[in-house]
This record gives sequence, C-alpha cells and structure tokens, in this order.
Amino acid sequence: MCPPIQDYPSSARTHRISDLEPAQNAVLAGRLGQHSADGSQHLADETGSVQLVLRDESISCKPNDIVDLHGIWEPPLFQVDRVVLLAPSNRPIPGAPSPDKHRFLQARAEMLAQTRAFFEEARFLEVETPLLVSHPGMEPHLTAFETAYIGSEKARRLFLPTSPEYAMKRLLTAGCEKVYQIAKAFRHEQAGPMHNPEFTLLEWYEAYTDYNGVMNLTEAYVHRLVQEMNGTHTLEWGGLTVDVTPPWDRISVRDALAKFAGIRADPFDETSEFIRRARCAGHTAVMAKDTPEDAFFKVFLDGVEPHLGKDRPTFLTDYPAQMAALSKCKPDRPEIAERFELYIAGVELANAFTELNDPREQRRRLLAEAAERVQHGHPEYAIDEDFLAALEAGMPPAGGIALGMDRLLMLLTGARRIQDVLAFPFPLE
Repeated sequence: MCPPIQDYPSSARTHRISDLEPAQNAVLAGRLGQHSADGSQHLADETGSVQLVLRDESISCKPNDIVDLHGIWEPPLFQVDRVVLLAPSNRPIPGAPSPDKHRFLQARAEMLAQTRAFFEEARFLEVETPLLVSHPGMEPHLTAFETAYIGSEKARRLFLPTSPEYAMKRLLTAGCEKVYQIAKAFRHEQAGPMHNPEFTLLEWYEAYTDYNGVMNLTEAYVHRLVQEMNGTHTLEWGGLTVDVTPPWDRISVRDALAKFAGIRADPFDETSEFIRRARCAGHTAVMAKDTPEDAFFKVFLDGVEPHLGKDRPTFLTDYPAQMAALSKCKPDRPEIAERFELYIAGVELANAFTELNDPREQRRRLLAEAAERVQHGHPEYAIDEDFLAALEAGMPPAGGIALGMDRLLMLLTGARRIQDVLAFPFPLE
C-alpha cells in the first residue's frame, strides 16, 4: 500500500527573524499577516516580524498562511523571491491569543527559571507529588475535582489535589528538611478574574523553622524575582506602585480589623459583640444569624482586604485558631494561630503556617472539619491516614507556604485577569 502523498513540505528555514543581518540570503518561516493601514504584508515568527516585498507579482499567498520565504534581507524590507506553502489557514485560529499572550508566556518561563535558581541557591530540594490522590484537602470551603480508578476489583475514588501539602509533609518526616514544588492544583470554584479552577502553586516546607522564617524567605524570594524580571524594587499593578524592598509590613488580624474596619472584637470568642460592632461600623451585610466565619469574611472582604499591601507588601498574621486547622497556635495564646496570608496591591498571594505536628491534635481538627463539611452539605472526604501516620512517626517542627504563581505573574506583568497569563485558561461562563 502506497503511503499518502504529503501536500505540504517540511520547512527549509535557515534563520529566525531576530537573527537576520543586512544583505543576507535567508529562508524565513512563519505566519503571514497584513497591515490594516496600508495593506503591506509581513511575516511573523516567535522572535519578531518583518515587512515583505514580493519581487514576483505572480506569487500568491494569503494572510495567516504558514510559509517559507526565500529571499534577501535589505533593511527595512525582506525581498521575497519564492514562497513555499507549509500549512494553509482556512479558518480563524481557535481561541486566538491576545497580542500580549507571547509576552506572558515568556514571563512565565523566566519566573519559573528564576524560582528554581533561587531555591537551588537556598539548598531546597525540588520534589514532585501525585496529581491523583485518595484524600484532598479537608478545608470546609474547598471542593475537589473527583474521578475514579477502575482496577481489578472495584472502583477507587480519587481526586485532583487542592494542594500538595499532605504529601510534602510526609517528605519532611522521611528526612527531607527543605523541599519545594511548582505544582498544579485544582479547586472546584467558579472561574473569575482572580481564579482558574486549574492553577499553579509554589509550595515549600522547611524543617526547624516557623512562620517567621517563612516570612523572611518569602520577602527574599519575591524581592529577588522582581529585581531580576523587572529591574527595579517596585511592582506596578492596578494603579498602585508597591515597593517590595524588605522588610515588609506585618499586621495581625485583630489589629487590621480595628485599623481598617473599626471593629475591636473577636469574631469567634465574641461573636455577638463582633456582629453588633460590625453593623454599627456600617457593615450592614453582616446579620445577627451569621456564623462567626461568615461575619468575619463579610467584614474582611469589604473593609480590610482592599487596604492590604497598597504601598508595601503586607503579611496579615495571627489568625483566630478556628481558621487555621493545619497551624500551630501561639504557646502563650492558644486562641491565636501562627498563620499568615500575604497581600500585594490588595491581591491575596500566599497562605502559610507554623505547621502543626501534633498527631492527636491534627486528627481532632480534621474530624471537626469533616463534620463541618457534612453540616454544610459539602462532599465528604475521608481523613488521610497516611498523613497522620507521618505525624505519628515524628514530623519535625516546620514552616510552610502555598503561593499562587499565576497571581504572582499577574503582579509581575501588570495583567488584570488571571486568564491573560495562562496559555489555556478555563472558559468563563
């Protein structure tokens, strides 16, 4: 049987556009375009574009075709002797990217390279953990994507991880003292300007440190990244100019509520008083029937979060213990968890803890979260016994963080939507 005839040849390209030198004979390859203003034709490849002059008027080619162009570079024009069609374009490009898409792709590649260089220098070990797990995160407000493995006996319930946290902590128990991962994570939430259901997390865990050590390393990492990528100490985003030179601002949740929302009461220990003061301060969305957490977030999202990180990055620290199931509490104040979130230009960028390593307390908290999931009608997840076994075997004291890389790239590039910095964003409804 004869092989099928190939209609379009392979490319004979000898140069990319950025490599051209004057009076140089070359074969260029790329996609044809046409300037709307004067109708002149140009060719674009990954490195740039060049205006064309067709020496033979009988040469026929149309915009968006992919071609080889044989000719000579005589700045500012490429004189074309021959055109070879490599692939025709008979329809618009599906999901045609914005003009800045390639810039964002390049910025992402540089961000990842700089990240790996930083953590290698800090003597962290890069690791990989599974993307199919038996136990996703137990946080009551998170829903995981679910799938199944059909084995020789019965279907096995599996999930895409909301975070690689459990597996990475097991590596701490196994003797890896400093680990990091650039990981895909998945959360079944509505896509929007700041969230994609599939996203990229940078997580790292370091034994024998706490959330203060994590804050220090976070400052150093982001500052280095901004310097290397933007050549400055500042980020420009959303009309704000944020100086990322360490040390950064640190403010407790309690102080932030008082400073920005005018409320001095604990939402969990003083729920009725918190709700009363919130309404008196003008937070009318807060209702008497609200749970402590609902009341807190109604105040926080409108009255506190927009003020964080406007001039300098801000660590929001010391959350109520009820809002940090994986965190140690302060030794002298058990009602306060050693947790922080990082805000830059009002954008929530990271969540971190002094990691809880008491297996009995961790089991108690996971059971409480499981019960809360049932109470609110969320999918039920079994407790990860392998994670708890690692704690029982002795996980060293540690600090850890999850940092959103897509949001960080938004800040580095000025993009206003997370979809802009993703090659293939989840479709918005």
